[in-house]
Amino acid sequence: MKITGILYFSVVLLLFSCGAKQDERKSGKNPDNGSVPQHNTHPVRIKTDGLDSLAAKMVASGESYPNDGNTEAEERFIEAFVEALKQPKAFETDFANLKKYEIKALSSDDHNLRIFYWLSPYSGSMWHVQNIVQYKDENNQVTAVPLNSLYEDKDDDGSPTPFFEHIYNLNTSPKKSYLLTGYGQMSGTEPYSVAHTLVIDHSKFSINQPMFNVGKAVKNQLFASAILKEDQNKEKITAQLAITFNPQNKRISYPEINETKDGPIFNGKRNVLTFRDGMFK
Repeated sequence: MKITGILYFSVVLLLFSCGAKQDERKSGKNPDNGSVPQHNTHPVRIKTDGLDSLAAKMVASGESYPNDGNTEAEERFIEAFVEALKQPKAFETDFANLKKYEIKALSSDDHNLRIFYWLSPYSGSMWHVQNIVQYKDENNQVTAVPLNSLYEDKDDDGSPTPFFEHIYNLNTSPKKSYLLTGYGQMSGTEPYSVAHTLVIDHSKFSINQPMFNVGKAVKNQLFASAILKEDQNKEKITAQLAITFNPQNKRISYPEINETKDGPIFNGKRNVLTFRDGMFK
């Protein structure tokens, strides 16, 4: 009887224990520590289906543009894209589905600033490049703005819409300064190079602060273009016009241009400025 009683008691205890564990699993409790289990969280991704549709309409509108001159499709896409780039998780989104529309991205060397860019479907012999700047500050706050909206001087030399190739952090404080270098095309026979500084002060952007001390003048950009002669190769001249920057010694090298009656001509010489005390001198 004693043995039978012990066995009966053991079976009851085992059944009670199993039931308790099942109750714990059903209630979502962790039987080890009694805490609520951690859910597997993933970064919130930006929905880009709407952007995809607007980008497709923008590209398609290029066919009718010569007849109606309507740029509304691109304007709508830019407005929607800027708003998407401002979202909290947008800096971790690569917007890869937009690459099929030739919309690409360029990142700064400190990875805190990006430029999304594409050749407008309304471009002719003069390139019209759309550049949208996206920036993440030290508090991980994200903002975005079309670069073209930052131009205050409407008489700016050359087209204000280049393809940028490099973005360098100039390590200034408290304002953040970046150097942007790139190239463009005034017409089919006039390539150019350009260097801009982008200054960010509490998410306020400016490309109009004069930071290039050239001779007796202080400019807000470096710009160099050249008229192609019949026997000259466009790619070769474009490469010769390139503005280059060495982040180690902080020196920027740019081509010297002679203004002639036939237009700007590259004379083969280059000038050098060094970034110090917040200026290129």
